[in-house]
Amino acid sequence: MRCLDITPLNSSWSDFIHSFFLDLAPLGHTIGKSPDGGITVAISDPAERDPDFWHLAHEAHHRKLLLERADEILAFESDHPDVFAQMALFQPSAIQPVMEIVDFTDRRHHAILRYLSSCQSVTSRKLVGRRMGLLLWDAGQTGHTPLIGAAILASPRFSQRLRDGSFGWEPDYPRTSRNFDEAARAVRLAGLARMMQLAVACALPPYNLLSGAWLAALAPFTAVGQEAFRRAVRNEPDPDLAAVVTTTGKGVSGAPFRGHRLVQLSNRSIEAAPGSEGDVYARVKPGEGSATLRAYFDGLASTTTKRLACDLLGIEEGSISETDPDRAMAFALKKLGIDRSVFAGNEMGIHVGMLGRETRQHLSAGTPRPTNKRPRLSWETVVAVWTKKFLPVSTGAPETATQASLAEHNRARRKKHDDACAYPQSKVKLSHLLAEHSSRTADESATASGRSELTSGP
Repeated sequence: MRCLDITPLNSSWSDFIHSFFLDLAPLGHTIGKSPDGGITVAISDPAERDPDFWHLAHEAHHRKLLLERADEILAFESDHPDVFAQMALFQPSAIQPVMEIVDFTDRRHHAILRYLSSCQSVTSRKLVGRRMGLLLWDAGQTGHTPLIGAAILASPRFSQRLRDGSFGWEPDYPRTSRNFDEAARAVRLAGLARMMQLAVACALPPYNLLSGAWLAALAPFTAVGQEAFRRAVRNEPDPDLAAVVTTTGKGVSGAPFRGHRLVQLSNRSIEAAPGSEGDVYARVKPGEGSATLRAYFDGLASTTTKRLACDLLGIEEGSISETDPDRAMAFALKKLGIDRSVFAGNEMGIHVGMLGRETRQHLSAGTPRPTNKRPRLSWETVVAVWTKKFLPVSTGAPETATQASLAEHNRARRKKHDDACAYPQSKVKLSHLLAEHSSRTADESATASGRSELTSGP
């Protein structure tokens, strides 16, 4: 916790500060009056917060996103009712997951991806560079084929400290720098050419209760996933999706990226990468003294706060009002001596997925994998293992629980089954959150107004 004392300001600045820190209340910051009539702000240290503390911040961020996209969400649900499960007919034991490669030029596919991105409490940034996507449909339900979920991937970041360190890549410098290394740049480019960033791995209700996102996280490692990658890198003479990198939004562990035991998924035919402890995905842990990767909640800043910032910058520049909210916010925070760390939230994890013992070695050296050492998962086996792990009755894969834990494992699977079957139709679509969020926003606005009257500065 650190304190920031702000000397007495005019009412315009005071209004901005109160509005801004009211927006950021879910991050644990507090505001009050100082003895000299100024403002005292206590800025919370995210490292001192328990992981469960951030639930309200994610909820507030998601609520704001949904309200901003309300018209779009309602229009999608009206135009595409076939995407959603019909709970009166839903049978978990009948689920048959099939994949479809996303066509980014198709308006329906584009709308589906946009809708799925709204399911995330912290949305991914705009997909850049090459893009690939895999939609998972349930072909086993009666009378319709609902969407299970999707895996959406894009070009990886050129530099990502923890990821780069895990491969032993040297830091990259511009060509104008004396530290620029042509060979190190070539290794990096070769590795990035065989890598994708998993931006979305999610499942719609009720499939989310059955760990559908766990299934989506494996889709890129199949033959269909490789074909989607080949289409994404049209000009690449030797396309080979060797690794998938993902950043978890709500914490370090990332439930969809745990427990993909390669010995089960490949029937012992594929070796795991070193350091993955036998899983497809391995978390890259920060080294000693390394900075922690955190979620940032810039999006919590409200329209009111941004408008007040625009007014302040407009006054500063002698115009009626500045219309660029981002520039205005940057101006106001710099003027107050507040840096971007004020938006910092929970720690995030970076996970790298790959198949094969030699894959990491090739990525580290910038060399292509031999064509006979590019393992892929069988989608049929993946589905069989997922079924055994998360559904109560299934065949086609070895039992994934030990005898000692089998009874508990079966109870957990039965609970997932029962919860999925009992899931209310009214909550299958995102729109059920809109009325709840709208009501809560109105209540909070009234509370904010009352607090502003009690704590307004001179």
